[in-house]
Amino acid sequence: MISFTEKNSPANVNEIESVCKELGISEKNWLRTFWSECNGAVLEDQIVIYPTDQIVERNKTYEIDINFPDYILIGDDSGGGLILIPKKGLEKFYFIGSGDPFINDAEVFDSIEKLTAYVMADADSDSGNIVSVAEIKPKASDVLKIKKDFNLDYSIALLTKKLEKKKRSSRKM
Repeated sequence: MISFTEKNSPANVNEIESVCKELGISEKNWLRTFWSECNGAVLEDQIVIYPTDQIVERNKTYEIDINFPDYILIGDDSGGGLILIPKKGLEKFYFIGSGDPFINDAEVFDSIEKLTAYVMADADSDSGNIVSVAEIKPKASDVLKIKKDFNLDYSIALLTKKLEKKKRSSRKM
């Protein structure tokens, strides 16, 4: 069960229809139902689900229509993680780092409850910032494993660059 830290009153039908038309959201989309119950919310004091008056701007800011044209940004975890759902009906929730350009890097959940539990568990993690110095050029599969094992919000490309940068700077010593 999700705890609502903040819960707005329901959106009116005209607001929902207008935003859904502008963003290309299908008739049977989770977000329509959510907005009919509450027009934006904060879940577990960490996850923000955007209201109708903010969602279009957030999608433009993150260029979701360019980077993830079949998805819509519905919220974030207040720490760099974005929550996307498919525009066309499927009830899947994608949690991805704000700088990650690949939807395949996202963690995928069947419900908002499961995504929330994941984010809350990650918030309680004590792994902190982990630094690694590569002795050889890391393979993409190794970088992906590091990313997933430590729940890092970096894209694979950025993480690879960081690992290579550490390698180059360690040789100067």
